[in-house]
Amino acid sequence: MKRFSFLTFCLTASFYLGLCAGTDVLAQPQTKIDKVYTVAEREPEFPGGTAALSRYLAENIVVPNALVRKRYDTGPVAAKFIIDELGYIHDIRVQTKPLDKKGRKGMEAFMANIIAAVEKMPRWTPGEVGGRPVPVYFTLPIEITMQ
Repeated sequence: MKRFSFLTFCLTASFYLGLCAGTDVLAQPQTKIDKVYTVAEREPEFPGGTAALSRYLAENIVVPNALVRKRYDTGPVAAKFIIDELGYIHDIRVQTKPLDKKGRKGMEAFMANIIAAVEKMPRWTPGEVGGRPVPVYFTLPIEITMQ
């Protein structure tokens, strides 16, 4: 019982410290991809281009009422993920400014909504290097304006 309690404490403490350090990141388990490009000759593209991507995000990301009611400034938010050579998305992470107590619950729900929306995205056109498809890191800035 003592060992279980200590393990629970360690996991909780490491999770909490991870949320409080620098920028907050909510992530999924990583997959095994050997070489991932940060820059490709031809960048990955969402089906339909950037206008379709903006529409998709507006339709699929829900801002929690807790943030809307408090008119909480989310600050810069970015979804970072890998688009593999087949156009599928892996290793989604969401980065935000450090969370204060006032917005923590709403922001955690917001970050989970972003991950869910990115997971449901259709296949992208993969990035290319030397005329062949390759996995590419992709950063998607997400801007929310509260009106």
